[in-house]
Amino acid sequence: MIQQMMFWMIDLLIPSGMVAAGMAWRGIVPRRPCAGRGYCTPRSMRSSRAWRYAQRCFSDLCVRFGFALILLVSADRAINMMAQLMPSDRLSYLNAGVAVFLFLSIVPLVELNLSSRFGKEQPSWRTCPQHN
Repeated sequence: MIQQMMFWMIDLLIPSGMVAAGMAWRGIVPRRPCAGRGYCTPRSMRSSRAWRYAQRCFSDLCVRFGFALILLVSADRAINMMAQLMPSDRLSYLNAGVAVFLFLSIVPLVELNLSSRFGKEQPSWRTCPQHN
């Protein structure tokens, strides 16, 4: 029982980190695009509007996916504790794989949102001087 609870806590690390990063991301992102800080892709750095939208979209998706993963991990752990469907370590691997997949899927989703909203917009300023 203690081992299952420890695995449960470990499984909640990635989703909790996603929620924390999404919440923190809203307040600490620089106002102007600068390579190396914030959500930096060529599409997000085209204009200040695209930059702000990308930061907000990324943080919102991190929070949403993080909470969804917390619910998913908690549900499958609770079900597994009652029914003993699979060993705890295998379930941890499965949960970690799902978490990594969802975390990595945030970038294409943000890029799709950016392209649909700012697809034809031309760059309005240069990026940081050290990266020109």
